Amino acid sequence: MKTSRIPMSTARLAVRSAALVAALTATTMAFAQQSPFYVGGALGVSMIDGDYASQVQAAGAPQPGYTFHSARRDGDNEFAGRIYGGYRFHPNFAAELGYSNFGSQGVSYRLNKSTELVPSNSPYVVHGSQKLDGLTLDLVGTMPVSKAFSVNGRVGLMASNLRYSESIANPVLNNGNYVVENTSFSAASERQTRFHWGVGTSYQLNPKLALTLDYQRVQGVGNTFDWTNSGNGKLNFSLLSAGARLSF
Repeated sequence: MKTSRIPMSTARLAVRSAALVAALTATTMAFAQQSPFYVGGALGVSMIDGDYASQVQAAGAPQPGYTFHSARRDGDNEFAGRIYGGYRFHPNFAAELGYSNFGSQGVSYRLNKSTELVPSNSPYVVHGSQKLDGLTLDLVGTMPVSKAFSVNGRVGLMASNLRYSESIANPVLNNGNYVVENTSFSAASERQTRFHWGVGTSYQLNPKLALTLDYQRVQGVGNTFDWTNSGNGKLNFSLLSAGARLSF
């Protein structure tokens, strides 16, 4: 009697299907055995970018007798950090609520002041500070690369709180003498909702504790520069941080 043989292609497909089912079952069982809740924290550095100089130049002169000289972003690599908590509703997806502090970032600009009261092209100089923090709400997707190592991406929104202050060096004539008058200004807090995204990696030390490295970014914070109290520049803020995540 002849015995039927299963074709090799069919046998390979059956083996691969069984392995896939086994892997999915193991992942689902492991997920079911762990609490879906986690918390974490990280420290790092923040950065800003954006066309600040172009914004100041495009704003023109605040009043007759002033002309644009230069502007720049002074701040970079400022100390910053974040804390967060999440709920993993699927082995590869979680909803995450966090608080991020991007520290203080500097900006500055100079105008040339030429009036009857001061010499031509006297420097009118402003140094500003942009302080940003806020709450983030993200959808986080995770893809395992190995048993311990995984990569992730996030998209969401940030309820941003921007505080701007500046110091001003204003050239004036006082009793016939040329002096620099130093004043200061603080704008009201600017609260906005902005797009927030990021990418990162994690290394699982044990079932509960993981080390993390993340990059996050919030777009278009603030208002385009103009000569109003709230128009102090629209910039992008980034945070690179390292920390730990604890699952319950």
